[in-house]
Amino acid sequence: MSTSASSKVWAIPELVNLIVWRCPGSMIAKLAQVNKAISEIALASLYRVILGNMHDLLAILAPMEAHSDESGLTFVRPLEQSDWTRFLKYSAHVKEIFLMEILPQRQAISPEAFCVMDATRPTDAIFPFLTSFTTFEPLASSNHFYRLIYQKRLTKLSVCWETPFRVLQNVRIIAATLRLLNIKGSPKAFDSLTRQEFLALIPELKTIAVLELPSILVTSDIFEMLSSKEHLQILSMILTPADAVRNPIDEYRYHFTEEKFPSLRGLALEDPSDGPHPNFSTLTAITRLQSVKVALSGKVTLESFRRCSSALSAGFPCLHSITITVTKFQDNTEFMDSSETFSVFQPLLSLTELRHFRIEVPSHISLTDEHIEQMARAWPHLLDFHLGCKIPFEGDETELTLSCLVSFAEHCPSLQCLCIGVDATAVPHRPLTDKTVFSESLIILELSGSSVGETIAVASYIADLLHGGDCLVHHAKSSDESWRYRIHKWNEVATLVNNIREARSRGVRRAFNLVAAAGR
Repeated sequence: MSTSASSKVWAIPELVNLIVWRCPGSMIAKLAQVNKAISEIALASLYRVILGNMHDLLAILAPMEAHSDESGLTFVRPLEQSDWTRFLKYSAHVKEIFLMEILPQRQAISPEAFCVMDATRPTDAIFPFLTSFTTFEPLASSNHFYRLIYQKRLTKLSVCWETPFRVLQNVRIIAATLRLLNIKGSPKAFDSLTRQEFLALIPELKTIAVLELPSILVTSDIFEMLSSKEHLQILSMILTPADAVRNPIDEYRYHFTEEKFPSLRGLALEDPSDGPHPNFSTLTAITRLQSVKVALSGKVTLESFRRCSSALSAGFPCLHSITITVTKFQDNTEFMDSSETFSVFQPLLSLTELRHFRIEVPSHISLTDEHIEQMARAWPHLLDFHLGCKIPFEGDETELTLSCLVSFAEHCPSLQCLCIGVDATAVPHRPLTDKTVFSESLIILELSGSSVGETIAVASYIADLLHGGDCLVHHAKSSDESWRYRIHKWNEVATLVNNIREARSRGVRRAFNLVAAAGR
């Protein structure tokens, strides 16, 4: 390529962006130094996302060192105006910051460094185009740091909160522009000052679309305030630690009406009570909600589980996704009667648009192949089905057999992921035909918790159900001693399934070649 042709290439921003986008970070840094024509584009790519502890970026201001093992990094000399002039050239390109202070204290940035920056900063915004900030650890109440980060263009904020840190007060200054607010952490108490701060913050969240926060923060009165947010699309209440102390005067009841949450599409909530169903109610069916996740962290009875399922299906009849996680059953034996257990899921059969079904339980529950047949027929649009248990099944602890897989193959043509525990020692009662096969959409078949039968018979049955494309037959990994033998056996099954499918493919190719040769 001639010099003039090369110059023309570097003069086309679209081509330069494409070239830079495909370069590793080290090469982009060199391009920024040696090619003035594309220096700004290279810098914009290099500094667009800051991932880590910000040391490399702040070192542009001045060198940083730790005075002791406990002090953290701070500047080795006073900051001058010329330092800021140089720094602002780079910080203007920063749009996203992910702060992960997982380094030893000596390599982390000290609060004093942010204090010095705040004291010497120019009047201009330090990160004028910053739109997203995420931190994975509590930052205490460092107002100096917040003044550097919180800018008018910030629309996504994810911070950690632990009592007694005053994080919510600092958020108010940029609340009006936030579209996403994620308050992470595992607070064990909701003190009165935090309540006042949150009550003051909610009216300022004028454009909020996604709100994620610890469930202990969402009392009945706060839930009522949030229900008026016209742009709120996703409300997610993060699981609270089991030893969290809830104020006895606080109520945690969530009541829905057609007028509340006019834009809500996704909801995740936690109920720590032993009887969750009275705390959740809908006066009318809410058809706009598409996704619900419920964490039942109390000691759940079969009856309360059933009533919770009934409330969800009646209140949100157009759900595409439902996830229910149970921490502990009050009486495990209640769920060993397959008919009683199925009564928990029966109300959900009315959710004809369901795409994603996920149930996590702490101990065994019993269902039959006929129950799975009803579920598969009721949910023909399923993309993934997950009925998981963290404890491996023994043969007499479930009535499900490999035959239940046939129901999914016949009635769920879009299924991509299937996770279920069965008794693979039992002979499947449903014989397979040439037409009984999963569609090519299936990519993962996971039989976590399943007992293991005769390797060849199990592998042959599964292989006959699978399509000719790629599909991972998977068994969950675990370091638990009780899983070791089972994992070994299922690895044998998975290997044999792959061998059978490869042999079948070779046989088909050979037969095709023979037919083709005979026709020539």
